[in-house]
Amino acid sequence: MANQNIFTNEILDYLISEKGTLALKLAGELDFSKVSDVAKLRKICTAEQARAVIELSELRQRAKDKFRLAEQMFFDRIGYEQASGEDVAEYKAKRIRDKIGGYEVADLCCGIGGDTITLADKGNVIACDFSSVRIRMAELNLSVYGRAERCRFACCDVNDLNLDGIKAFHIDPDRRSERKRVVSIEKIRPGVEFIDKLLKIIPDGAIKLSPACDYNQLPWKGEIELVSVYGRCKQLIVWTGQFAQANKRARSLTSGETISDDVPVRYNVGQMGTYLYDPDASCSRLNLLGQAAYLGNLDFLSPGQIVLSSDALVKVPLMRAYKVIDVMPYREDKLLKYFRSNRARVTVKPRGVDVNVDRLSKRLSFGEDERYLFLLRLDKKIIAVITERIG
Repeated sequence: MANQNIFTNEILDYLISEKGTLALKLAGELDFSKVSDVAKLRKICTAEQARAVIELSELRQRAKDKFRLAEQMFFDRIGYEQASGEDVAEYKAKRIRDKIGGYEVADLCCGIGGDTITLADKGNVIACDFSSVRIRMAELNLSVYGRAERCRFACCDVNDLNLDGIKAFHIDPDRRSERKRVVSIEKIRPGVEFIDKLLKIIPDGAIKLSPACDYNQLPWKGEIELVSVYGRCKQLIVWTGQFAQANKRARSLTSGETISDDVPVRYNVGQMGTYLYDPDASCSRLNLLGQAAYLGNLDFLSPGQIVLSSDALVKVPLMRAYKVIDVMPYREDKLLKYFRSNRARVTVKPRGVDVNVDRLSKRLSFGEDERYLFLLRLDKKIIAVITERIG
């Protein structure tokens, strides 16, 4: 099922035909772990068509977390994996449209159209990709959202695209090499040289990159923003030209909170307080902990530790507060004895400590009250901090 070449233009013709639509409807009623159900599908289509129907059905189910209309959309596996989710795409589109209104935006390397959909919500877009299949999928997906009339589709190399009159761009360079995801910008395609040339033509844009890439090595001037959803880093975006508002910014789309590096810093090291403050991954990844500490008058527990502390309960952007219940040296047998007496459902949160989180959480859980166990490396010691979450 993972063959990257399952989807061709011929297969896409079939999928959007009356027969393909019926096969996809049937697929939604079948269990493909059963040989008999696969056989039912094979009675109405070829082996190649059946493979595409099964894969598209599976991707539509997975894509429900990314797109509200996923059940009607078209994906191939890599196109789905690389597409921006609707929440991140809507945030980027709003930031772009707030500056340039309905003027035409170029969505370069658009893939299956995840960003194109939201960019076309309030303005015109030219969407470009070298894959004829993905361009067709993008067009179909824009039609699902009722926005295809606002978009021009170009199947070509981005180097050959006419950008006259374009006010801004969004680009999602391919981040795969030899079928593996890459984080080095030296391996993105189109590469650094093309983006350098693009910025001379259109200074205002958004460059979408892997959240794991080394942002310190990026060659472009602008704002480096790391976006998280439910605590997981989703995209690193370089905002250029008039879209840049800071040097570095961490943002949670879940809470709407943000911290940038134009805030002063505080690096005081203090003792364990009444409360622990655990940072959103975007904040720690961009090394904006000093700014968070300043905003909440928080202390570091030791140099290099990302969990901060205070005796005061304060609200700090991108920091989750926990009340400290108990502190002890980290020994599994002592923790086991503790939680047998103080029954709780335990979530283990290691910070600088290598443990099997799922195994330890399960082993220590004996009740229903929620407790959060932080394992903190402070200098050469590891301490266990039992907490309850605030709010």
